[in-house]
Amino acid sequence: MKVLESKIFDIINSILFVIQSKTDKIKRDSFILSHIDLLIFIGISLTLIISTFMQTEMIGVFSLIVPFLVFIKVLITKGERIELGKANLFLLLYFFICLISNFTSSLIPQSLYGFMKTSIYFAFYFALCQFLKTNKKYIIMLLVLLAILVSVESFIAILQNLRGVENISTWQDTSYVNPEDVISRVYGTLKPYNPNLFAGWLVAAFSSLIGVFALLFNKIKLKSMLKKGLCIASMIALLASILTIFLTGSRGAYIALFFAILLIIAASFQVVFYNETYAYLKNIWTKIIIAFCSLSAMFFALKHDILLRIMSIFIMRGDSSTSFRMNVYSSSLQMFQDNWIQGIGVGNKVFREIYGLYMLSGFDALSCYCVFLEMAVESGIFALFAFFLFLIILFKNAIETFIKHNDMNTKIFILVAFISVFGVMIHGLFDTVFFRPQVQFVFWTMTAILLTLTREEIKEK
Repeated sequence: MKVLESKIFDIINSILFVIQSKTDKIKRDSFILSHIDLLIFIGISLTLIISTFMQTEMIGVFSLIVPFLVFIKVLITKGERIELGKANLFLLLYFFICLISNFTSSLIPQSLYGFMKTSIYFAFYFALCQFLKTNKKYIIMLLVLLAILVSVESFIAILQNLRGVENISTWQDTSYVNPEDVISRVYGTLKPYNPNLFAGWLVAAFSSLIGVFALLFNKIKLKSMLKKGLCIASMIALLASILTIFLTGSRGAYIALFFAILLIIAASFQVVFYNETYAYLKNIWTKIIIAFCSLSAMFFALKHDILLRIMSIFIMRGDSSTSFRMNVYSSSLQMFQDNWIQGIGVGNKVFREIYGLYMLSGFDALSCYCVFLEMAVESGIFALFAFFLFLIILFKNAIETFIKHNDMNTKIFILVAFISVFGVMIHGLFDTVFFRPQVQFVFWTMTAILLTLTREEIKEK
């Protein structure tokens, strides 16, 4: 497989070399094309920005600017090469299996529509991988941009909570909760307005604030008042984003946040206790952990409504929303058993049509409410297996690079991206948010960052 991949890309890169030798002069003579890297970065940034307020269809169409510009760059930039890597090889395999499942589906037009959306996300991701490979300086800029967007959205959401926004959640069981303990679930500015969607976007993006805070804290010894002020501001924004996740009332996001905090504690422990350079932080680290646990206990003691919302996770069938999901899981597993090789076809349009034949109750479902089960139902067991291998290789390389790398900035970037990707996968176990464009574009941006930062480590091996 590796030899075949190498031969194929050698041929592709040989063809590109011939094209680039003829078009490189065009880039040098054109003011616009000579700044194409900046244009690509602007395209990525605008895609992330408009995701916070525009309709989903417009976000997808606009995002195509990025792969188009990257394609132009590859054609006109001498020395630009196409490389895939082992992790992306399995992701590409997943993509082709999804393509095959379209033509074995009983609803080909609807499946092709869903596959078109998947193609847009993948085009955006592979374009980012190609772009960041030679433009790592833009990683910190993307994280700062996401940190600003999360800060603004958190501020808006907290205002929504203070004003007591109308409860627009389509499903929240309040039969076992006193009226004064019902959360007024915030939804930010993302469209369509949905607390679960907003929570999924926050889970994907809030780690950028962790990165900004850690980078500023790492440089605090410079004794710059501006840096100290920004460090405090980023910490406040980070705490506000965590509060906002709780205010969404999304229990899947609560679980994802719990694992994200565990990852932060484990990663910071590894840095402080296994790196002599940062041994002086041991006492500070211990105090911060104790303070965080104490503040968390005080927060839940004061916010009885949020504590009740968390506890509702464990009553299972006692909560109608959880019971509904369990019914969907049961029906989806039956769908998978009947179509375990080729799947039913890609996208929620196909799912909703087929689900009607299997559903246990009179309520329709948008998807399986579990990202991995959804993949298995849509495209079969081999697609799920390919995506699992992609994640396993990606996470394995990221952990190894984090432990072995001595540069603190690189460690911070890896941790930020890892928390985002892992958090979305955890949240996706219990909700439909993974397949939303707003979450997808942040998720694939973080995935591209993670893959870029581990690429050089893999090459050295």
